[in-house]
Amino acid sequence: MPSRPAPLLALLTPILWGGLGANISAYAADVHRPPAHTAPAAPPSGATTLSPVDSSDYLVALQAARQDDHAEAARRFAAALAVDPRDAALTRQAFIQSALAGTADAPALARAMSGHPEERTIVTAFVLGNSAILKLDWRAAAETFATMPKDALTRLLEPFLHAWSLAGAGKTDAAIQLLTGPERAASPMTPFYVIHAGLIASVAGDKAHATQLFRQATTQTTGDDLLLARARANLLWQDGHGLEGRALLRRLTDSPTPLALASADLQEAITAPPVTTIPEGAAYAYVMGAYVLRQQAAHVGQADAEKQIDAAAGMMLGMALSLDPHLSVARLMLSEVEENSDHKDIALQVLRGVEATDPLIRVARYRTALLQDALGDPVDARRELEDLEKGQPGQILICRALAMLLFEQKDWAGSAAAYDRAIASAKAAHLADWTLLFGRAAAYERAGNWARAEADLQEARKLMPDEPLILNFLGYGWVQRGLHKDEAISMLQRAASLDPDDAAIRDSLGWALLENHQTQEGAALLEHAAEQTPLDPEVNYHLGVAYWRLGRKAEAIDQWNVALGLKPEPDDLQRIRKALSDAGAPASPVASSTATNGG
Repeated sequence: MPSRPAPLLALLTPILWGGLGANISAYAADVHRPPAHTAPAAPPSGATTLSPVDSSDYLVALQAARQDDHAEAARRFAAALAVDPRDAALTRQAFIQSALAGTADAPALARAMSGHPEERTIVTAFVLGNSAILKLDWRAAAETFATMPKDALTRLLEPFLHAWSLAGAGKTDAAIQLLTGPERAASPMTPFYVIHAGLIASVAGDKAHATQLFRQATTQTTGDDLLLARARANLLWQDGHGLEGRALLRRLTDSPTPLALASADLQEAITAPPVTTIPEGAAYAYVMGAYVLRQQAAHVGQADAEKQIDAAAGMMLGMALSLDPHLSVARLMLSEVEENSDHKDIALQVLRGVEATDPLIRVARYRTALLQDALGDPVDARRELEDLEKGQPGQILICRALAMLLFEQKDWAGSAAAYDRAIASAKAAHLADWTLLFGRAAAYERAGNWARAEADLQEARKLMPDEPLILNFLGYGWVQRGLHKDEAISMLQRAASLDPDDAAIRDSLGWALLENHQTQEGAALLEHAAEQTPLDPEVNYHLGVAYWRLGRKAEAIDQWNVALGLKPEPDDLQRIRKALSDAGAPASPVASSTATNGG
């Protein structure tokens, strides 16, 4: 989804975090807190009983909950609850995990909890309200959302959900009034309330009112919104202004972002409105809530708070998918949330729920390839990217991802060729992207073609004269080849001044000084670099050379043996073995075995 206007985020930060933090913290605590149990009533004579907390299901459920495996936790808590269905604390635990996992028994558990006023939470309201929507019980849905407990999040979401429930009951005017009345005018969510009012008018078949509301929303936003753009483009197409609608979508997908992958499919989907049913519209409301939460997480700056907010965003997306299981924007966002929580396998599973006919399927497939690579499946990842490129030849994002994957596989020629296609497309689109030149230079350098690598680095340097990565790569390349010694040192010193904490730059400059016979200064830099990156074989090799030149020969041999055991690249391996051989010191058995066997 495109970025929201910065002023919106600035306004939402105090509104959300003012009351939401404590609420989310309470939910997070409930997820991991063992329920307090009162002493059970004495069983009838001769009967035996098993407390739920004594069961293996309960213990496994707690462990699964701590690992954020909500599906397994929900299943195990349900099994434990079967031992004593009256246990209120255990019911709460089972419900929380069921709601987070989106299981079918969440509504029944929510109804069980709602029998106790103290157990009525926004989560139970969301689950029961969604259940009513799916049953087309519009009165119950509207009442549930209108009376749910109020906190920072529900004050933003309640108008969306309440309005869609009214729309389901045929009360279109009341729904639109709820979203566009005077009480909404001062809200930072106003443009999005108006968008949903337009969607409600569109679902009701009132094209004129929908068009007017979408135009109003457009004037109230400073950024592009995918949902709004698709809705406006469809109405323009219906009114015979398809070219204008297509241009609107094209503006949204012009930049080299993942959304650009969906350009052709979004154009094809212009003939269909993005929302055609009440559950779809309500699902988009939850997506909006998740988006706001994720933006909030990015601005909190506290790891624990960020994790809690991400969990709440994941719950919002689960609510969206309970209403519309195939909603692609929800699946894409939930996949990111799961990946951020280091659940890459779950993230991949979420993406596989995007339908092949969905306009965002190429975005989902691209994300799938990245996750496959991250999960150690480069073969399928490469196959996916290559297949995507067949459909969109030269697409920059796909070519870049493929080039990086091939580089990781040490297919230098293939990587350079993929970068060739990306660079050609960037130049055709008048995009100056130094990172593509840098990536191709790295592939050329590894392939032994320094001349082409140097040419790319020089071109990249023209685009970004003070980029430390470029200065370091070019300067170190010159030092290694005995070229332009003074300019190389000056370049590396400039890189170090721009990024003084970068270990790679410190290593490059230290090596350059060492090669310039400034041994003491070089050794100090190399020692610092080795402290920062103790597992880098090249840095350890350089430090060994520094020690040797300082006369600290035993330390040099030790350092080279350390480097030998760190899986060095073939050219570094050759240098390390030569250094040891020249020093008359055979490699230690452990280091030699590690280097030979690849660790």
